[in-house]
Amino acid sequence: MKRMVVALGLAVAVTLTAATVFAWGPGMGRGMGQGFGHGYGAAAAVPNLSADQVAKIQKIQSDRYAEAQTVRSEMYAKKIELQVLFREPVLDQAKIASKQREITALQAQLQEKGLAARTAVAETLTPEQRAQLPADGPGVGGGRGRGMGFGHRW
Repeated sequence: MKRMVVALGLAVAVTLTAATVFAWGPGMGRGMGQGFGHGYGAAAAVPNLSADQVAKIQKIQSDRYAEAQTVRSEMYAKKIELQVLFREPVLDQAKIASKQREITALQAQLQEKGLAARTAVAETLTPEQRAQLPADGPGVGGGRGRGMGFGHRW
């Protein structure tokens, strides 16, 4: 009887461990998505690009990525600061509102940079090539695709 309880306990432990390991698989999140308007941008969405156009689009994408990474890092730091403000014994509404405004301004900055990059990509294309773009315009940088890493990606 004792051996049976131990064996059953081991079987349950192995099953739970396996279930946990398999549940902690690749997440769906902000990764290098592929498709129209996402991931590889106009270079993937529009056929017949010249080598010069591809080079310009890649430069726009890499510049956008670098700029966005800087702003995202700053936004992350501001979000941490906001969390700290919420953990204070006495909440300071003015400081919290100010920090939230800073985060919102950074989010707007990211959107403006994205729009500028999409416009720059569209300007490198001929009118015929722009007509072939998907409805949401040329994508630049990472899209919403299969993320890299484990677990739930946001």
